[in-house]
Amino acid sequence: MTDFKRILVPVDFSECSRVAVRQAIDLAQKYGATLELFHAYEPPYYVGDVLIQIPDKPALSVHDYIRQSAQKLLDEMLAGIEGLDQVPYTSDLIAGVPADAILEKCQGADYDLIIMGTHGRRGLSHLLMGSVAERVIRQASCPVLVLRDAYPAR
Repeated sequence: MTDFKRILVPVDFSECSRVAVRQAIDLAQKYGATLELFHAYEPPYYVGDVLIQIPDKPALSVHDYIRQSAQKLLDEMLAGIEGLDQVPYTSDLIAGVPADAILEKCQGADYDLIIMGTHGRRGLSHLLMGSVAERVIRQASCPVLVLRDAYPAR
């Protein structure tokens, strides 16, 4: 069995991401691993320099607004997860398509494990939305542990 020393945990602020972070904390404590949590946000696709003006705040480009909003959501999510302060971790934001960003982050980074959540979509929503987890499983250079927030009763 591999000793996990570096664990990558991509998050999308969903409940299944919270489940993945909690599992990562458990493994980090067991193996003395460090966690790297990150969120990949898709940059806006537009032409020109569009600004957003919010009352009592300076004008921001759409890209900066999206990045600041994602950072706020990431900070709030991580602050609400019990036990995270008991393991060494870093957090980051990356602009890009989530599956691509996860796979790029793995290249040459020597992660021992990726832990991520999945929404478990089926049918048309899976066809239209695709599965980030499925793509990561197929192409990652290290093992991937995928968790759901709830499992249907049998």
